[in-house]
Amino acid sequence: MSENSPLALLKQIRQDAIDLAAQGLSYSTQSAGIKNIAFVVNDIYFYCEAKDVKEISVCENLMPVPQTKSWMRGLVNSKGILYSVNDLSLLAGYQRPVQVNKGHLLLLNDEDSQSSLLVSRVVGFRYFEESQKIQNMEDKQEVLDGLSTYVKQGYLAEGRDWFHLDVSLLLASEQFREIQ
Repeated sequence: MSENSPLALLKQIRQDAIDLAAQGLSYSTQSAGIKNIAFVVNDIYFYCEAKDVKEISVCENLMPVPQTKSWMRGLVNSKGILYSVNDLSLLAGYQRPVQVNKGHLLLLNDEDSQSSLLVSRVVGFRYFEESQKIQNMEDKQEVLDGLSTYVKQGYLAEGRDWFHLDVSLLLASEQFREIQ
């Protein structure tokens, strides 16, 4: 077995961890970064931190709520909890609603409100490097339209812009809380 074989490297890492533990220390590795959930709304790519999302679901058995804003599409029951369904496309002012039967729900991890975001589709987990950060977000405000208040940074990765939707800013906003 060569000195640089994967098995030899794993054996060395294991031995280093054992040696450190004997000294009362721990062995750690560098994280790949913040885990994000990426999603699409009207062909615009967004992401939010994975900790902000409790669950991803399909939008089934939507109960409409009359006399609310157009972006408040209704309520869904998930495991006995009612969540408001907020169409992120209409909230942004894109004028093209997400198709309920084809969209996905991001059930938000917020104890104060049982809210969900209806998005066109969920792409999956994404990690971004600092070198990919978009330097001038002012140039992107027109694309973001009504969501620009909730997007403070973005990254250029995989040949496209990815915008960070700050869920805590969105949930705290008057616009989001005013559904009538």
